[in-house]
Amino acid sequence: MGELKKRVITGVCVAPVIAFLFYILPPLWLLALLMAICLVATLEAASMTGLPMRYVIPFLIIAGTIPLFFRFFQIYMLWVMASTVIIIVIKVFDRSGPVEKTNRDLTGQSALIFFGNFFILVPFFYLYLLKELDPLFPLILLISIWASDTFAFIIGKNLGKHPLAPQISPKKTIEGLIGSTLGSLVVTTAAYQLLGLSIAGAIVVGAAMGILGQAGDLLESACKRIFNTKDSSQLIPGHGGLLDRIDSFIFTAPFLYTCLVWTR
Repeated sequence: MGELKKRVITGVCVAPVIAFLFYILPPLWLLALLMAICLVATLEAASMTGLPMRYVIPFLIIAGTIPLFFRFFQIYMLWVMASTVIIIVIKVFDRSGPVEKTNRDLTGQSALIFFGNFFILVPFFYLYLLKELDPLFPLILLISIWASDTFAFIIGKNLGKHPLAPQISPKKTIEGLIGSTLGSLVVTTAAYQLLGLSIAGAIVVGAAMGILGQAGDLLESACKRIFNTKDSSQLIPGHGGLLDRIDSFIFTAPFLYTCLVWTR
């Protein structure tokens, strides 16, 4: 079976379930689902790097959900730093490996802790915050991202001629970025009343989210190129891993939440 066919079949089967869960689940249950997704995504990131303690680091990252949930943001920041200190202490007592490898592993593990916290955990916690604002907001964000990806794919494939960032992702084009912007813009404009925005505000927010979604995609593409891998895992047939599917949320979820809070 071809990759495109796998991609379409998986999307048709999985997308309605995800959309239904985003809408129907109450905030706490949605948070539980989101943290499960984050755990798998951080495990994928740790496995992709090939660093030691690939199971310890994801659990250190997910533990940050506790202070975030209780709005202890200062404690959360302390926990992020404490997670790095824990890794350092383990390295202090582990003197079995070569010096160069130990230093390289420690640097990579520290970077992974910061990446997992600020580019996986925190954006997904913003999805929970969106759910607290209104049950429809996470669903609207999800649909806008799907529309953005779909428009980017169709326009980029058929009209794309000018590379966007060839050193990061050779297949991405400026035309695809325009399509991404249009896709998100269409959804936010159609839902402007539900979002509590003016039409002009919805256009600006939608356009910005289309660009930010592509920025998240480029960030993840850069990470994969560093580790010479095509997908973060083979968990989702035709789509790669969870990390490959959630990169569009990295910047869009915090951005949309902030915009909606400021307009209320």
